[in-house]
Amino acid sequence: MTALEEKLARYKARSSDTEKEKQERAERMVRTAVGAWTGFDGVSLSFLPKGSYKNNTNVRADSDVDIAVVHGGFHYFNDSTLGEGDKIIRRPITCKGYDGVEFRAELEKAMRSAYGTDCDTSGSTAIEIAENGGRVKADVVPSFQHRKYYYDAQGNVRYFEGTTTRRTNGEWVVNYPDQQYANGVAKNDSSRTGKRYKQMVRILKRVENDLVAAGKIEALPSYFMECLVYCAPDAIFNHQGNTPLTDDFSAVVSHIWNKTKPDGEAKGWYEPNGIKPLFADGQKWSMEQAHQLTLKTWQHLGLGS
Repeated sequence: MTALEEKLARYKARSSDTEKEKQERAERMVRTAVGAWTGFDGVSLSFLPKGSYKNNTNVRADSDVDIAVVHGGFHYFNDSTLGEGDKIIRRPITCKGYDGVEFRAELEKAMRSAYGTDCDTSGSTAIEIAENGGRVKADVVPSFQHRKYYYDAQGNVRYFEGTTTRRTNGEWVVNYPDQQYANGVAKNDSSRTGKRYKQMVRILKRVENDLVAAGKIEALPSYFMECLVYCAPDAIFNHQGNTPLTDDFSAVVSHIWNKTKPDGEAKGWYEPNGIKPLFADGQKWSMEQAHQLTLKTWQHLGLGS
């Protein structure tokens, strides 16, 4: 086994049992803190673990826990693609309030009550609970149910079920964590990628961390690496059965680099949820950053040599 193959074998590993325990403890503590807050008495709330933690693609340097606290009493939606006769009529609110900014404010109170100075509310999206010896960092995201309506091939009205979050600057962000999770599990199946999909995601995340530490690139969102690897065709993962990790990773990196050239096919890529375009306006990343990431990755590891 080459030195590079040994390195990638380390980089593909999921969180250790100790890290897993700290992640689960952080989630339990958030649930307990919200449940104990009397300001939420009578409010319908649910908890939705999401991101790398839920999808089992996190690595040690990015082992925080993302938890959406979802208010079930409001129904947000986007019916902009529907004709006037199919527009959705908003139902009156019959539950306890906390619409939009009010819900975040109340959730901040609950987190500060439970965690004191370990609670950081300065972020635009998540309420951050600091890491300590017994837990990893937790990003608590005040969220609401959201539906995106569309017409199917037969002209019937359908919808995608997701969540939406109001940032402190007033912007609303819609995500589809359930679809992301289901599609990731399906792609990682042995029949499609030989269980290599999530391994390749972890490897690319760790390499990105190395590149940032070496000052070779600016830090990129962890989720971006998951998106890029997801867009690589199934056929280049473990395509010969027990293919060396180096071969698989080289194929994935090469594919992303080629498709993210100017006017490349990556313009039509979607996030793992299959709903949101990967390089749409308003994203935190660009095709050029993906192109440079894979170039620097190839050079940093000496792939193809």
